[in-house]
Amino acid sequence: MTERRVSLDELPTSRFHRRVALVAAGGPFCDGYLLGIIVVALPLIARDLHLSAAQAGLIGAASLLGMFVGGIVFGPMTDRFGRQSMYVLNLAVFVLCSIAHLFVTGATALFALRLVMGIALGADYPIATALASEFLPRRLRGPVLSSLVLCLWVGYTLSLATGLFVHTGDSSTWRYVLASAAIPSAIFLVLRLNIPESPRWLVSVGRIDEARRIVETHLGRQADFDHLLAHTSRSAPRTGLGLSSLRDLFARGYGRMVFFCSVFWTCQIAPSFAIKTFQPLLLKSLGVTHVLSGTLVIISFAIVGTALGMLVINRIGRRPLLIAAGTIATLSLFALATPLSALAVFAIALFIVFTIAEAAGSALQFVYPNEVFPTDVRATGMGLAMSVSRIGAAAGTFVLPITIAKWGAANGLLIAASIAALGLLVSYRMAPETCNLPLADSEPTQAREKLSPVSNNEVRT
Repeated sequence: MTERRVSLDELPTSRFHRRVALVAAGGPFCDGYLLGIIVVALPLIARDLHLSAAQAGLIGAASLLGMFVGGIVFGPMTDRFGRQSMYVLNLAVFVLCSIAHLFVTGATALFALRLVMGIALGADYPIATALASEFLPRRLRGPVLSSLVLCLWVGYTLSLATGLFVHTGDSSTWRYVLASAAIPSAIFLVLRLNIPESPRWLVSVGRIDEARRIVETHLGRQADFDHLLAHTSRSAPRTGLGLSSLRDLFARGYGRMVFFCSVFWTCQIAPSFAIKTFQPLLLKSLGVTHVLSGTLVIISFAIVGTALGMLVINRIGRRPLLIAAGTIATLSLFALATPLSALAVFAIALFIVFTIAEAAGSALQFVYPNEVFPTDVRATGMGLAMSVSRIGAAAGTFVLPITIAKWGAANGLLIAASIAALGLLVSYRMAPETCNLPLADSEPTQAREKLSPVSNNEVRT
């Protein structure tokens, strides 16, 4: 009796799928830890190195600027050279750079080190998410990719929690605080060593025999390799670093999706990262006394919000989740800019509501770019969208403390709310529904027909 073959999109969940999901979580977890630990260390750094407000903003934003470079360069390189070839290298760089904090003595060197770490993390986003999405079956793709954002907030919260054990009397301890990021990075580095190359990518570049061996070895003989061959188009040969794939995205008609992914992601992350990086400063300006404890409580709700997004992403669909979360987050920020926030209890409550809503919507940051772009430019599209978002986040992180110092917290929050409102408008006009689509290549005209809003009844599985 012939064994029934099923496509990679419809395979039952296996131990290998769980392993891919776990290993992919390393980059976002380390990203969250990196972004959170600077919140703990920055007051100590400012005191030890005598930083100005502008210098503090630059150091806080350095990793975000690095992620811009990492995404826009290593996204195309991932489509050119493959996912697995750089999967380990970027985390190795992160381990070394984390340890190097122990030897930093000046603001310039610290900025450069945070910039390099950001480049390594920016490279990880297109590599890890493309590899995970190309191995995972359809029903797991949304929840697992959104769980990577959950891992980011887990890392962020754990790094903030370390602040409860930091001796603030000795300002030089910030070096050890930042170097602690080497521990989770080394753990995930070891876990990544034996993950194979994506068979979808191998097929797209014509390495058919290698792809077949990986499918049979890791996904089992029930995986329909012929279906994979039929639904994966071959990419044109690329030379150099593969940066020509940036041009290919727009030449083949994917510019609209590049715009959508970049804008919605930027408008989520710019106010979010700025507020979270300077959450203690905002709480203090609003009259909250125990700012670190208050910050930790607020940030922990990001885990709740992302978990909520994971639970409903397949049930209600991508588009309704994005719009609902964006609406609540935007209204919360506008409320924080009113006299209502003068009461500490209301300010904390509104920050919690914003954090939950924004985190639920952020579950789509890794999902949409990996579902709307085909295999041969998937990492390029993901890297470009992430890079643009990091420029927005870096700008917000740099500008917020200056805005608070000159015009007060209310005006800073009003600007953040306006950015969130822009993202909500673009999402309402452009967000597609990709929940039930297979991860298969399509021509731009087909993509425009298929990637269109649908009713909630069509989304449920």
